[in-house]
Amino acid sequence: MVEFLMAAFILAIGLLGLASLQILALRSTGTSRGLSTSVLVADGITERIATEADQSYLGMIFSSAPAGATRYIGKAPVQANVNPADPVPANAIVDYFDPAGQPLKNATGAYFTASTWIDSQTKGNGSTGQTDVFRVRVVFNEAPNAAKPGTFLTHAVNVTRTVIHA
Repeated sequence: MVEFLMAAFILAIGLLGLASLQILALRSTGTSRGLSTSVLVADGITERIATEADQSYLGMIFSSAPAGATRYIGKAPVQANVNPADPVPANAIVDYFDPAGQPLKNATGAYFTASTWIDSQTKGNGSTGQTDVFRVRVVFNEAPNAAKPGTFLTHAVNVTRTVIHA
């Protein structure tokens, strides 16, 4: 009888350990998915910036913008030397995305917040266009922060892209 109780106790400890590992694995999967989607969102924004820059350099109109306007080229504010750990500049262009990485018109339901600004700028001369280094930071909330109730654990992805435009 004592042997049975000891075996049951050891088995219970083992099962508790497996359950905690399963919870940790599920949490890690959620974080991985969030980071992967953040990279895709940031990459999508930098691709749009590059497309706007190419079309600007060639004198073309960006097809999805109203009246030939651009979303980022000529509108992203210059905020030089913002380190990845620094707060996002107050005047950065902000976009919101849902958990699937689809753009939203406002922050309601947003899971990802993408902030874009120009990190450095080099004026062009007669033979070359202006060179801008864009920085895109995508922040997402992972889970409630147990240490600070009412707040979330957040992660950020920083991507830079250098473009030449008119």
